[in-house]
Amino acid sequence: VSLCKIMVKNKIRKSLLEQGQLLSKKNISKINSVVQNSVINNINLSSSKNNLLYFPYRNEIKTNQIIAELKKYSNNIYMPKILSDVEMKFNLFSSTDLLKENKYGIKEVINDKFLNSSHFDTMFVPLVGVDKNGSRLGYGGGYFDRAMSEMIKEKNKPLVVGMCYDYQVIDQEFGESHDMKYDVIFTETRILSFS
Repeated sequence: VSLCKIMVKNKIRKSLLEQGQLLSKKNISKINSVVQNSVINNINLSSSKNNLLYFPYRNEIKTNQIIAELKKYSNNIYMPKILSDVEMKFNLFSSTDLLKENKYGIKEVINDKFLNSSHFDTMFVPLVGVDKNGSRLGYGGGYFDRAMSEMIKEKNKPLVVGMCYDYQVIDQEFGESHDMKYDVIFTETRILSFS
C-alpha cells in the first residue's frame, strides 16, 4: 500500500466526515427515505433470500424501510459483528434478538448464526465515500475488505449495494486492489452502476 494513497484516503475521509456533520436532521430524514425507496423500487428484494444490512453509524443511510420490505417476504437479514481487531462475521438478525454495542458504539446481534459472505444474494455495505469506479472508502479498519475478500473471487457473487448522500460520491479515483467495490450505488438523486 503506497503511503501516498493512504494519505489521500485519510484526507478524503476527514473531509467527508466533516461534511456529514453539516447535514440538518430534517434533510437527513428526507434523504434516508428517498434513497431507501429508490432501492426498493429498483432491486428485486422479494427474491433476495439472504441479505446483509447494517445498523447505521453516525449519519449513514438508515435501513429501516429495507428491513420492513424484506420482512414482507420472510427473507433472511444478517448484520455485521466484529469478533476481534481483524475479524468480522455476519450473523442472523431477527427483531426479537438482543443487541449490544461494540467498541465503536455500533449495535450488534448476540448469536452465533453466521453466514459466509459468498452465500448472500444482496449485501448492503455502509461507506464514508465511493470513488468514480465504485471503490469503497470506509472508516479505515479494513473489516469489510477482509470479510468479503473471499467472495470477490467467486463467480456468483452477491449484489453489493451502497446507499449514500450525493456528496459522498467522489469524482476522483482512490481505490486500491484490495478495496471492496460496489455493483450499484443509490443516492438521493441518482443510481450509479459499476458492474
